[in-house]
Amino acid sequence: MNAVWGKGLSEEMNVTLGFVLDMGERKQGLIKIAASTCYKVYADGKILAFGPQRAAHGFARVAEIPFTGKVIVVEVESSNVESYCWIRQEPFFACDVVCSDGKEYHAEDFACRRLTDRVQKVQRYSFQRTFAEVYRLKTDRTRFYRGEACFEPLETEEVKIPQLLVSHVQNARLALHFPVKEIESGRVETDENAPVWRDRAHTLIGSILQGFKIEEWEESATDEVSKFVYIPNESEKSGLKYTTWDFGRAITGFTELKIRAKRPGVVYVVFDELLWEEAGKGKNYVDFKRNGCSGVHKWTVENAGVFRVASFEPYTVRYACVVYTDGLEVEISQRDYENPDCGKLRFSSDDGQVNAIMEAARATLAQNAVDLLTDCPSRERAGWLSDSWFSSVAERFFTGDNAAERTFLENYVHASKKGLPEGMIPMCYPADNVDGTFIPNWTMWYILELEKYAEQYGCEGIVADSEENVRGILGYFEKKENEEGLLENLESWIFVEWSEANSPSHVCGVNIPSNICYAACLEAAGKVYANEEWKRKAERIREAVKRLAYDGRFFVDNLVRDETGALVRTGYLTEVCQYYAFWFKCATKEEYPELFEELMKRLGPAREEGFLPEMEKPNVMYGLYMRLDLLMREGEREKVLKECFDIFGKMAQRTGTLWENNNISASCDHGFASYAARWLVYALTGYDIIKGGAAAKEGIGIDCTLSLPAKDGRRLRIDVRDNRVHVYRPLAHVRAVKL
Repeated sequence: MNAVWGKGLSEEMNVTLGFVLDMGERKQGLIKIAASTCYKVYADGKILAFGPQRAAHGFARVAEIPFTGKVIVVEVESSNVESYCWIRQEPFFACDVVCSDGKEYHAEDFACRRLTDRVQKVQRYSFQRTFAEVYRLKTDRTRFYRGEACFEPLETEEVKIPQLLVSHVQNARLALHFPVKEIESGRVETDENAPVWRDRAHTLIGSILQGFKIEEWEESATDEVSKFVYIPNESEKSGLKYTTWDFGRAITGFTELKIRAKRPGVVYVVFDELLWEEAGKGKNYVDFKRNGCSGVHKWTVENAGVFRVASFEPYTVRYACVVYTDGLEVEISQRDYENPDCGKLRFSSDDGQVNAIMEAARATLAQNAVDLLTDCPSRERAGWLSDSWFSSVAERFFTGDNAAERTFLENYVHASKKGLPEGMIPMCYPADNVDGTFIPNWTMWYILELEKYAEQYGCEGIVADSEENVRGILGYFEKKENEEGLLENLESWIFVEWSEANSPSHVCGVNIPSNICYAACLEAAGKVYANEEWKRKAERIREAVKRLAYDGRFFVDNLVRDETGALVRTGYLTEVCQYYAFWFKCATKEEYPELFEELMKRLGPAREEGFLPEMEKPNVMYGLYMRLDLLMREGEREKVLKECFDIFGKMAQRTGTLWENNNISASCDHGFASYAARWLVYALTGYDIIKGGAAAKEGIGIDCTLSLPAKDGRRLRIDVRDNRVHVYRPLAHVRAVKL
């Protein structure tokens, strides 16, 4: 393949080009495409695909897209800034079109035009992603997608192309969704004294982040929306109006509008995953900045006519507040961008709450396993380690395979380690390390994920190719070991969970959860790469943790040095630290029966008010997730189901997806949370989607049907009727994977 780009535009930020191929007659065939950052592909005005399927620095993946049409248009954007979502690289467009009649076309056969209706100098969408979307429209964009020459031609030049890789995943689903109901409508006033919102994504430009500085912005939709005051149930003949729509669940994809304009005007779409009544601005308030994002699109139509528009990149929307000037009529829809294989799992039960949580888990996974495993499809769209251990379990459960995980791990084989200490790997990837931050704990989870992948798919290929990374990581940690063999004074961002366990006072010195995880990753690496010394070191660390961190009742969070230089317990206690000890099998219930009993029966989400106030409460990942897994090990099916209802029921009801935290402070559509499906299946059937094995003989009073997909097409079916479990084989595709 050859690659081209607009002449003289390789260094500009936020540039969008359109590449047009008019074949003269309607044809069928295959489009093979690779491009920098993101692109959309159209045939005769119909959207076919969004890309890229992401790869490491110096690489690109080729997507294959079937088509039928006369005119192929590819819209390609070069952000040319560092982000967690797309890697910064020299912009390029490479494309081969192979027609069924034998005719072939290549990138140099496409005519190029610069799409100047997207405003270039705007704010970043978030710290982690690139630019917000603001448009000034003179004509309907769909005319261009059908091949009309709506923009000035641009000369191209041949540019360097990265090393090409195959794509493992299917092209994403692109189904259209319409609102299920109108929430509220009225008029909008402007409060000129209201403060505008400023985020680190705005203020760190030029120091940590790349982009346009505030004084360079041509427009700022969020500055304008910050001053809006919504007056419900009122309308006027002139001025701004609004309607808030509900799509029924959080949907990740492209916001599409049909605008009928009698005169020039403006449309804003203010969006989020939920209505934020907690903000104190009414029960129907949509806050664009709740998740640390510039959640506003803006289209200015500069003349009368009909305009069909869409956001270029995918965003996550359940509620959309459409603000528009008088003289415009606006219809809104959302085109999803989801894994098309998540519908392979067949599940139904006669319990509405079970169904709602399972569907929320399915939707969450579908939106976070499109080209690779991501943390959230909204704020970041980044491939984070640790999250991926959990979401990869859900991917196999819902799709029967691990295509997105395969891409994720393959990218890490080639990952750039620029700006990191020797041996360390990025905390998320493909991404640019914008400030040198890394999470040492995440590399431990990386090794644990390789162990899980090896037991499922074998040690050849990706696992073997990852050995250099594993040796580098363990070499880095070896330099951090103290006289007891424990990691001490870890650098950068030490992550235990989103709770007090992450605070500096808890993670300084010898952090016990980190060392427990370190022992587990050493043992995992020893098994996968046949290294007995790593296994022995793991056992020595476990013994040191039990000897030094247990205070007679609980494991403390950390050890520090006293005035004599001796290691002493801090006395800081968190529930999650106890879960780490048992989940990673550093401690067993036989060794610590009183602690285990107290942990399982008196702590957790139903802890009595005032009980152990010195013990900090856990969050979902990892504390409550480890707890639910431990309850599974104990066969506590009814308790697992009840706690799933307690933790996930409100999430499924409020957004139709599952959240990053047990509150609404961050992403409400987070990939790792799809792991909840494991507990629902176990609670209802006794079957473990990780370990496999036989199901329980009896149900727990909820009838259900479960049919698990497998890559080879065979299915395991479990029916629960009248409190009896019936298992229909074959089970041959199920392989035991150790926790």
